[in-house]
Amino acid sequence: MPEGFTPSTSDPSSPIEYFPYFGGRYLAVAASLNGGNIMASFVRMLQQWTHMLGLGVPEHKIWDVILSIAEDTQCNDSDLIIVPTIYGERHRPEQKACVTNINSQNVTLGKVSRALCRGVIANLHSMMSRETLVRSGIERIVGSGSALLKNRVLQEEVKYQYRLPLELDSNGTADAATGAALVARS
Repeated sequence: MPEGFTPSTSDPSSPIEYFPYFGGRYLAVAASLNGGNIMASFVRMLQQWTHMLGLGVPEHKIWDVILSIAEDTQCNDSDLIIVPTIYGERHRPEQKACVTNINSQNVTLGKVSRALCRGVIANLHSMMSRETLVRSGIERIVGSGSALLKNRVLQEEVKYQYRLPLELDSNGTADAATGAALVARS
């Protein structure tokens, strides 16, 4: 947070928590319980369904297919909305996931995968919006974590929803702790 910032009293209904940081500053954190694990849960669900149908598709094949077809530009024009908060959130533990605007045209695997990616980033944006970041002097987003690094659709959604430059770890091995270290270094 900017120099001189002092957080107000802790509000349990706020998605943002403030932690003391170097130089008398504070770090604002909106840590979702529903990030890359949502994509992994989706893949596990699909894999379980294929096993129940007697097909036994390996997990890596499902990942390859959903990431590939979700990138198709035709999947981007869907009005399907997925709020993927199956684990609730720290500030709203009772929150559940939901899917809206389902119709016969938008329930393809590609459109569902794309809507799920869009929903993961929309959830983050609802917790810490672009406006909050810009007001705090943030000019770029440093992306890390395997879900973001391996998923171009998530990357596109970060760029689209936040309208800020997205910088990814160049060697693709970073996790969220590395992202925090990069912020501390800059």
